[in-house]
Amino acid sequence: MKKSLILLLALLMLSGCGNSAGTTPNTDSSAPSSNQTDDTQSNDSAASESSDGSAETFQLTFTAKDLDGNEVDQSVFANAKLTMMNIWATFCGPCINEMPELGELAAEGGTDYQIIGVCADLNGTEDMLEDAKEIVSQTKANYLHLQPAEDLYPVLTASSSVPVTFFFDSEGKLVGKGILGAQDKDTWSQVISERLEMVKADETTSAEDSTNDAA
Repeated sequence: MKKSLILLLALLMLSGCGNSAGTTPNTDSSAPSSNQTDDTQSNDSAASESSDGSAETFQLTFTAKDLDGNEVDQSVFANAKLTMMNIWATFCGPCINEMPELGELAAEGGTDYQIIGVCADLNGTEDMLEDAKEIVSQTKANYLHLQPAEDLYPVLTASSSVPVTFFFDSEGKLVGKGILGAQDKDTWSQVISERLEMVKADETTSAEDSTNDAA
């Protein structure tokens, strides 16, 4: 796993980071239909097809550590209707520049949504970890931040650039496409509202299906 983390760090260092969504092929800056996923994702992380050809939604399950070394798993998704997972790196200017407004958004989320950061370039050294903590402190991005973990590879390797952001419902199911690039607060607020509507629509469809099955 340590070797894989080093390879991931090297990949991110070579690829750099993006300023805005939509500037790189196979990314999306708008909210797509509820069953779509970002084309930049790997086959493991994207919605796949079952044997009968129907779409299956990717569901993220993981165990990782936060920046203080506390263990976190997928049960954290249950804290809100929607989780915005922002993949960032300590070397990425656009990542860091958007974090103050992400901190403001996180403080406004309540039970509707929450934000989780994943610092992709941490390599297991104390110096790197302290750098990440300092960035979080300076930007007032006072939400949960995770260290890289093997279980998070579906999102960490979904794009060769950072920042990239994914959305999950309360069960850890992927909601819409991933978005490549930094955004301002107003844009993220709009995207969050759209993804919450997608979650609500999915819940309505599931409830209707359950009623039809029971009939």
